[in-house]
Amino acid sequence: MDTVIVKIYSPRTFKISNFSLFLPEITRRTYAELSSTERTSKHPYLKRFVLRPKYQREYLPRVELLETLTKERNNIQHILKIELSIPKLLYWNSVQEISESDMQRVFLALKSALQSVGITIETDVIAKAQVVAVHACKNILLPKTVRMREIINELAKIDISKVFDVSDKQDKKGARVLNIYAGTTDWSFYDKVADSLRPKNKRSDKDRIDYERQFIISHNLEDKEIFRYEYRIKKNQTARKYINPLLNREYDTQLIFKDLFTPNLMKSLVVNSWHTIIDRPENQLSLFATADKLTLFLHILSEARKRGEKAHTLNNALISYGLATAIKEHGAKEVRGVIFDMWDDNHPERLTKKIELASELMQGLSYSNNIAFISNALERFEIINLTSLEKGI
Repeated sequence: MDTVIVKIYSPRTFKISNFSLFLPEITRRTYAELSSTERTSKHPYLKRFVLRPKYQREYLPRVELLETLTKERNNIQHILKIELSIPKLLYWNSVQEISESDMQRVFLALKSALQSVGITIETDVIAKAQVVAVHACKNILLPKTVRMREIINELAKIDISKVFDVSDKQDKKGARVLNIYAGTTDWSFYDKVADSLRPKNKRSDKDRIDYERQFIISHNLEDKEIFRYEYRIKKNQTARKYINPLLNREYDTQLIFKDLFTPNLMKSLVVNSWHTIIDRPENQLSLFATADKLTLFLHILSEARKRGEKAHTLNNALISYGLATAIKEHGAKEVRGVIFDMWDDNHPERLTKKIELASELMQGLSYSNNIAFISNALERFEIINLTSLEKGI
């Protein structure tokens, strides 16, 4: 777990002693002072006050005070919104990872950080704060036989659906970040070491990079690669949709901060989200282990023959072989796009069925060594900490 955004709705549970640290400076209004336009506004908040204290050495989360209308729209309420990187709160870097046993340390550290800027709030209130967003993450130290560039090259060929967007970025030194955007959920893959050593304005994570860079250097990680996987859930409703079933609860159950420290919850989110993309039939075709084409052809023919020695079955085998080799070479999204550019796309389900059949006929072939390594590491979910770094993980 890394970034978490929470909201605290009752102003009686927190106290702000220095309004001048916010921009603009916090001012209190009554409902009677609102204009008619404000009273009928559909915006999520009327005013937004952002914490802007002087620079301090301690880690400080991003804090906002939101002025909103109550659900009945007959009064004003103030909501405290807090966004923080949990590993950086404890360690000043997100190479080290937290575990479920760190919960009380996290709450106490957050209470202390807020107190340093005049925001008083008790740990039991923090524990019950409503979760707005959460990033489930995993760092994997790669051996020399598994290269980050090769992993990104393979993952860049995957496809999800028409509502997803894939972005593959590369900087001058060759480091790459692969993002899959899907509205309320994102997948992100990059090398944590390379990202930490990049200039601040080019980093995926821009907060206080000197501390993290120094951590990388002091632990002799500059010449290593750490595969960073982030599954970002960006809305409260989406978080409840995916997390409450893992907690054996109804969707409507409110998700609170302390729920995120449930044993194995983050592991389940990471592993499930990973399989959401790699288990799709078209992605299985792009991520299987590289074999010579004759071996692949013979495998598909053999699997097809088990379904009967008919001309239709042979046709399916030939089609499956063609799709498998094309998708492996060019990627699932590219192949779909080319086909639909040249043929009628009114019935995309027909191509989907052919891809599903090709995936079935390739059962028995394993994922590539790179994808298999990452899958196994995610399943083990071994936490990176100082002890594991000293042992070389």
